[in-house]
Amino acid sequence: MTWSQWWGYRESIVSTDKDDFGVYELIDGDEYVIYIGSGQVKTRLLDHLNKKEFPMAEQYRVEYCVTETECRIREQQLLQAYKNAHGKLPMYNERIGLTI
Repeated sequence: MTWSQWWGYRESIVSTDKDDFGVYELIDGDEYVIYIGSGQVKTRLLDHLNKKEFPMAEQYRVEYCVTETECRIREQQLLQAYKNAHGKLPMYNERIGLTI
């Protein structure tokens, strides 16, 4: 699996993405990872945008997976790696009370 390039986190761009399973990272204007998530990419990102859940997010990138289970495992790996490197989870993962 490899990451896509960074894309603008806007409905007009997200709506053209594939709705395959994947993990994704959102970054703010300073290029700090503020959220790591997984699921059917287009559906999840559009849902986040419609709910205005991550107002600081400016870009996203995706790593597509074969199965939903593979995505969940990869998401946990990315969250653990982030926590190991920074001592905490990304800002919005922390806010939703995620624990790993």
